[in-house]
Amino acid sequence: MTRKLALAAVSTLGLLGVPLGAQAAQIVLFGTAGGITLTGTGATATVNVTIANGTGDGASFQSPGFPNENGTYTLGAATFSAGPQTPAGSGIFPATGANTESFSYLGADADSLTGTITWNLLQDGTSNPKFFGTMHVNTSSGDAQFTGAFIPGSNGPIDFTTSGLPGGGTLDALAASTATVTVGISSGEVVPGPIVGAGLPGLVAACGGLLALARRRRKQTA
Repeated sequence: MTRKLALAAVSTLGLLGVPLGAQAAQIVLFGTAGGITLTGTGATATVNVTIANGTGDGASFQSPGFPNENGTYTLGAATFSAGPQTPAGSGIFPATGANTESFSYLGADADSLTGTITWNLLQDGTSNPKFFGTMHVNTSSGDAQFTGAFIPGSNGPIDFTTSGLPGGGTLDALAASTATVTVGISSGEVVPGPIVGAGLPGLVAACGGLLALARRRRKQTA
């Protein structure tokens, strides 16, 4: 699926005359020591997820042709469930329930952003589960490079990889038990997305986001 998304994005950008080597702007999320609790439910093979208010650490706004701008990010409180795997054995745990939380970013140069995350799924397969969601940009301020990337009203992808589950276990094994583990964030990213009906600029932004996510997943599986 990742390869198909990447090829679709490349084809679209090529037709639009956009340089294929261009990379989308993004906020890179640095790791945290903790803040995320995962509890298996046993019989229902689901995982209850709790993200503590204030989870976050350093971050960096990166845009092609400009120096990286350091900052910090914060996640709001969230409690939701994920699973069971759909389809069975796929390693995909769809998020259900109150799967939204707030997001904020503050750059050292006063760039700032607030948003609302909707978590879509957790991905298993390693001892470092991945969270995938969409973030709606509520407010954005700062220099033109930042506000031009993160436009209020736009929706773009967000994902992060957790630190390792204790003992090298998997989310699947945790879901089948009633154990509770606490993990942090190993790495992540927030990619700008288009405003619905934004036309050509929105299409270019969406394709850029797909390419960025595809590139990151290829690196993780290499």
